Amino acid sequence: MNFRNQYKKMGSLKTGIEVIITAKTVTRELIDHILMRERPRSISFSDRVEIIDEYCLYRLNIDTFYFDSAFNIKEIREGAFKKVRHFHCADSFDSVSIVGESAFEEAESEDALYLPNVISVPDNCFRNARFLDVILPNVEQIADSAVEGLQLDNSKSV
Repeated sequence: MNFRNQYKKMGSLKTGIEVIITAKTVTRELIDHILMRERPRSISFSDRVEIIDEYCLYRLNIDTFYFDSAFNIKEIREGAFKKVRHFHCADSFDSVSIVGESAFEEAESEDALYLPNVISVPDNCFRNARFLDVILPNVEQIADSAVEGLQLDNSKSV
C-alpha cells in the first residue's frame, strides 16, 4: 500500500525528521511504515485526522506523538492507545464522541484527558491507566471495568 500521500516529512537525518500525519484514518500499518522508513524524531497528527484505528499505537513507548493540531478526531477505536507511554494529548480530543474498549488501557500521560463529547465509556477503557486527570463531563454510562485501577495525579474527576 502507498502510504506516502498520508503524511508529510520535514527536516533531515541531520536535524531530525518530523512526520505530520494527514490521513483521515490513522492505522497501525501507517505508523509501522513511518517508523520503519522515516525514523522520525517526532510524529504529529494534523487537523485532517478523524479516526485513530484499532491498536494503532499499541505498546509504542515513544514520547514523540503530538496531537496539538488534531482537533477533528471523532473516534478512538478499541485498544488505540493501549500501553502507550508518555503521549501528549492536552485539549486535543474535544471532538471525540466514541471511544472503544480498552482504548486507553494501561496508557500513561502527564496530561489531563478531556473528552467532553463522550457519553459512554466501554469496558476496560481506562483500566490501569495513568493521567494527570480524566474529565468526562457528559458521560451517561460507564462500564464497571472501565476505570478499574485508573490512577489520577491531579484529582478524581471521573
